[in-house]
Amino acid sequence: MLFSLKKEYDHAIRICGFLAGHYDQPEPIPVRRLAAGLLVSRPFATKIVYQLRVGGIISSEQGKYGGVRLKRPPETITLYDVLEAMGMGRMISECVLEEDFCPLPAPCKIHGFFMEQEARLVKVFQSRKIADFAFTEEDFEEKYRQHHHD
Repeated sequence: MLFSLKKEYDHAIRICGFLAGHYDQPEPIPVRRLAAGLLVSRPFATKIVYQLRVGGIISSEQGKYGGVRLKRPPETITLYDVLEAMGMGRMISECVLEEDFCPLPAPCKIHGFFMEQEARLVKVFQSRKIADFAFTEEDFEEKYRQHHHD
């Protein structure tokens, strides 16, 4: 496999997809509901929510009826925005990131290849919107029922 997403990045996309599925709701989603809906621990969900908030993707409201929501419509947030907010830097080869990674003199055809692949991947991530990944708990309940009735 050429490329592997860190667990935090994968879950950040899921959290944003979940929030996109509930975007039209007037009230924010409590983090405990988010964690339960995504089957992750509350501390893990809280950590990702914090990073997404600092990265400007979600906003949070405190208090008894507090929770989180997407800061802007899911059609305007790209997959790349989410990954960037989570701190994702270079994606494919460390040779792209670190000058001293490779002892070969420049220009290196291998380095050029990795740069090209990374640019393609960035383009793909920039072309997909979080709205494309929107879901709610009901989506899973329906699949669960279908699976057990077959």
